[in-house]
Amino acid sequence: MSSENEKRKRMIHAVCGGVFLIGLAILFYFDLFWPWILALVGVIVILEALAKS
Repeated sequence: MSSENEKRKRMIHAVCGGVFLIGLAILFYFDLFWPWILALVGVIVILEALAKS
């Protein structure tokens, strides 16, 4: 059971990391880096919190 829980945690981190990198690429592409990086970090934190509950 612990192994399944560890796999789930790794999957959550991988998905959130991918979403962060895609979001970062979009911010750089549209040159909207500064204020929107904070929103992106907030979205990632919320996604991880929702996925863990």
